[in-house]
Amino acid sequence: MATSERSTVYGREEFQNVDVGADMRHGHPDISDGDRLIVSLVANHAAALGRPLRIMDIGAGSGVLSEMLAERLPESRVICNDNEPALVAQATQRLRDKPNAEVFGRPFQEWDEPLEVIISWGSHHHMPHSYLDQSRRLLGSEGIFIIGDEFCPEYCTREDAERILGAPTIQIAKGYVLASEAEVADFERDGTIPAWSQALERRRRVALWNWYKFVIDYAIERDNWIVALAEIQICMDDLITEFEEEHKLSPLIVERELELNRFRRVGRHVIGERPPQLQSFFIYEFAPSTTVEGALAPAAAGRG
Repeated sequence: MATSERSTVYGREEFQNVDVGADMRHGHPDISDGDRLIVSLVANHAAALGRPLRIMDIGAGSGVLSEMLAERLPESRVICNDNEPALVAQATQRLRDKPNAEVFGRPFQEWDEPLEVIISWGSHHHMPHSYLDQSRRLLGSEGIFIIGDEFCPEYCTREDAERILGAPTIQIAKGYVLASEAEVADFERDGTIPAWSQALERRRRVALWNWYKFVIDYAIERDNWIVALAEIQICMDDLITEFEEEHKLSPLIVERELELNRFRRVGRHVIGERPPQLQSFFIYEFAPSTTVEGALAPAAAGRG
């Protein structure tokens, strides 16, 4: 995607002295439930291997999940990773009494030690997608990659799903999804965006708008105005197609992207029981693979 000088909520001055991550656990649906599930999944993995783990929490913000992991797995090494200065300071303070936890305050791409668990909780839609290569490289044969995110509620039609499930590549170009080598070549040659990609992006924006209205109302009903204001800002960022630091995609697209990046899906968990248009939180477990996995099962296809 194109780069932008626009900052996300976490880098803006008005939120510098606010622990947005902690507030989100009180004023945003599903995040706390996701925390508990992820901690349980990592604990299960440690038990299955029968030894302490090296765990990295990518884009960990103020370190709420990292603290939970450090407390649940005191023999394991927990690395809390973020590079936003205000968040690094908050995480350092939160984890100061956790001897098995540390803060890595530089970009994830600069980390070069092997890991048994990599967690991307709420971070995938903020990250340059090249981080998938780094994640696969760092994980050994027994490693696990947990992606839990606030995805855009599914907006793919059946026709979109068929195209995506059979795509030999998934690339994001200025915020638009490209799903063939020809589409990528056309874009690189003269910036051409296929008509289907433009229609797909319009559906994404409509789906996002309906989701954010729900989330903002949820925060206001709980009198949590910090979260409501943060989500209004995040909504504006997400609706800007080219803004790479905030770009939520369909779960179906992300699943296929992971498969094409040689990850094998071993678990899929849905957080929250709502209609599809308000179903955003999914937690996936992936294992590194030496080959590209095949297309997803037809049951995963999108809405008609």
